[in-house]
Amino acid sequence: MKITYLTHQYLPRHVGGTEVYTHGLAVRAQRAGNSVRVITYVESPSLDANDYRTVVTEYQEIPVIEVHYNLSRAADPARAEYDNPHVADLLTNELETNQPDIVHAVHGMKLSAAALQLCYDLGIPVVLTLADYWFICPRHTLLRWNHQLCKGAAHDLDCADCLHDMHGFAGSKARALPAPVMRAASSLGAALFDGHLPRFWRDISAIRQRNSHLRRIVERADRVIALSAFQKEMFVRNGYPREKIQVLTHGLETAGLKPACFDGVEELIIVFIGSLVYHKGPHILLKALALHPSCKVRLLLYGDASGSNPYIDSLKKLIAADDRVKLMGEFPIDEMGRVLETAHALAMPALWFENEPLVIKAARYIGLPVMASDIGTLATSIRDGVNGWLLPAGDVKAWGEAISSLTPAPLPMDVSIKSMDDNARELLAIYQEIHSNR
Repeated sequence: MKITYLTHQYLPRHVGGTEVYTHGLAVRAQRAGNSVRVITYVESPSLDANDYRTVVTEYQEIPVIEVHYNLSRAADPARAEYDNPHVADLLTNELETNQPDIVHAVHGMKLSAAALQLCYDLGIPVVLTLADYWFICPRHTLLRWNHQLCKGAAHDLDCADCLHDMHGFAGSKARALPAPVMRAASSLGAALFDGHLPRFWRDISAIRQRNSHLRRIVERADRVIALSAFQKEMFVRNGYPREKIQVLTHGLETAGLKPACFDGVEELIIVFIGSLVYHKGPHILLKALALHPSCKVRLLLYGDASGSNPYIDSLKKLIAADDRVKLMGEFPIDEMGRVLETAHALAMPALWFENEPLVIKAARYIGLPVMASDIGTLATSIRDGVNGWLLPAGDVKAWGEAISSLTPAPLPMDVSIKSMDDNARELLAIYQEIHSNR
């Protein structure tokens, strides 16, 4: 078969769970004798439309097609955030020429629903993985602009504040006007301007249509995959048909992972592995540790801390005030085992509905205890007092007390964790089933 994977980001430009997972699938599909390509999005720093193009490259013998674009240059950016016609234009020649038998969208963000609609228009079967909550949340985290948890839009303008906070859509009026007024204004504007709406009205119209449009796109996929029962239920409560969504957990790359072994423990080491962003909660660990200055523990933060933004800058200030904490940067994907070998516990202080990241699976697999927020899929992946500890999300005092009283011991390896090889076989069987029935 000819298999094309779609993803919002890819190696080596970005290193994260979805990127590593997509690459693992692509490698195994190719190894099984299939012709494989990966299509990914690249945020172009240029504002010159001539720089928006597809670039053919390769990563570890996997052909990669990069779509270079900048959302700020879209004629209708509020619509292009979830349905970008320019992406479809750039991909048309690639998909028409290659004619894949299956397209598997591992993440829908950035390439947008337009890439999926193009597949439908060309008659290409689509497998769609709900990697996070992007199809029901433009922030993809179900964490509002004011850091409050959200369970999905209550009405068609419920996402306006978040979209304004992220992209400036609808201007300051997005927060100044009640939703009924904005709804009436967008309808009136459409009638008055006969399709040639000023930017404010275009933004409001696009925001109103986001959730319904994406739900229709998802429902057209040949197979829709959720990564957990929790995630599936979240989509169902947001109007997605229960029977359409299949739960299929990600597999783990187990090469290089060894059983946890704590020999000669003199100083406890806790590791955080992930994006250094607010919703991942690394600041919770730093503030919690600061409450116990005499606690003999080292905290190692693995993640990209390059550049400068208000959140990263605030983390660096907290780190500078505590010599027990160290920024370790990123590491190559094949060194996960080496990093986990140094630890006595993994910390996952998430503030959003985490969907069981691969690092949690890796820790469970080798028997490394996990400290995790009692939220989302983490609440079912970690059994409090058995393979780790569940702590209230965002509760600095509770996390501090847990860290100060930590007495971890290596656990038996969790052989129930699905391997990447098994997961790839499951998906290849799904591809073949869909292809055979066409």
